[in-house]
Amino acid sequence: MTRRRARRTSLLAFAAAALVAKSASAENGGQEQKEDEEYIEHTIILGVGGAGELELADGTLHAGANVMVEWDAIDNWLELELEASILSADRGTEIPVDLIVKKPFHLTRWAEVMIGVGPEVVQVSNPTTKATYFGASAALDFMFWPTQRFGLWVEPSYDLIARDGLSSGIGSTGGLLIGW
Repeated sequence: MTRRRARRTSLLAFAAAALVAKSASAENGGQEQKEDEEYIEHTIILGVGGAGELELADGTLHAGANVMVEWDAIDNWLELELEASILSADRGTEIPVDLIVKKPFHLTRWAEVMIGVGPEVVQVSNPTTKATYFGASAALDFMFWPTQRFGLWVEPSYDLIARDGLSSGIGSTGGLLIGW
C-alpha cells in the first residue's frame, strides 16, 4: 500500500506541476498580448505641420509647410510614408516629395521611433527656372501620442539630390498627427 500511495502522490504532484506550468504559461501569454494591446497603434496616420531644410553646400535655410500620410504595410514591422513639403527658396519654391520605407520601434505605449530611407523628387520653380531633380532621403521619425486619436511628430532627415552635381541637406518636419 505504501508503494501505491507513493505512486499516487507522485502522479498527483506531477499533474499539479503540469497544471501550474500550463496556467503560468497561459498567464504570461495573456500578459504579452495585453502589453501589445496597450501600444497605441494606427493603420493610417495623417500629419500636417511645418518643414525646414538647410542646404549644406551654401548654408541657405528654406522654411515652409508639410503634409504626410503614413500607413502600416506590415504590422509592427514596415510602414510607408508619402510626404510633401513646400519650401521657399531663391525667389521661388521647392516642392520635395518623399516615399519613405520605415521600420518602427516602440519606446513606450505612447511613443515610437522609426528609421527609414527612400527616394525623393524635388520640383524647383522660380522666375528663371523650372526643373525636377531626383535623389534619396534618410529619416528618423519620432511620434508621440498623448491621446488615442491625436499626436505630434518630429522627423529630422538627410537628403542627397542630383542637382548640378550632388547637393545635400539636413531638414526637419513636424506637426500634428491624426491616426485611424
